[in-house]
Amino acid sequence: MSTGTRPTLLRRLRDASDSMAWEEFFACYWSTVYGYARHRGCSEHTAEEVVQDVMLKVFQQRDVFRYDPARGRFRDWLHRVVCNGIAERRRRPSERVRAIGGARGNGDLEGIDAAPAPDAAWETAFEQALLGALLDAIRRESNPRDFVAFELITLQGRRPAEVARITGMTRNLVYKARRKIMERLRELSGSYAHDGRLCREVRAALACRPAPAVERSLTDRIEKTMREN
Repeated sequence: MSTGTRPTLLRRLRDASDSMAWEEFFACYWSTVYGYARHRGCSEHTAEEVVQDVMLKVFQQRDVFRYDPARGRFRDWLHRVVCNGIAERRRRPSERVRAIGGARGNGDLEGIDAAPAPDAAWETAFEQALLGALLDAIRRESNPRDFVAFELITLQGRRPAEVARITGMTRNLVYKARRKIMERLRELSGSYAHDGRLCREVRAALACRPAPAVERSLTDRIEKTMREN
């Protein structure tokens, strides 16, 4: 992704303000949809189905890849699409929506005809997914060993001497790698860079990411669906 159109990549992703390829859209937002569906009581299987439904709807409305701010906040529009996707799944007699922890969903769940206003859980899921996408973008453009050193020292809290031993780098190179990637994070992340939350928020985003197997399953499922449509 080019970062020249807006001041930060994170702002671009929040607003969907620049044209995005389908693959970029899926990579940035699928975990938001999945995580929120799980929060709303969907089983893992049903959450995957909701992601598929939502992504197909977005795919069919191609203009979303350059979102019009006059329509309101992009994240609010996506929230409505996700809530409608969850509601549609709940209408189907064959679906079994279960609360996290195994309890079966019941009539106390949110109404299916009108999407509730975005809540704190949605805002958190949205921001965490975007920070994860931001880190993925930096990983792709960085020297692999530098990024491993950054991950170990900044995200996992390893000591510089231990990181140097693991990576085969000198401690001086470990510090340089960390500084270089942190500077790139601050450049792309915008507001987080100004209040000291950046590393904490990135760690939280990584901790909440769905398992790699979920992403592989969804990627295969989505690719098959797109070919059929």
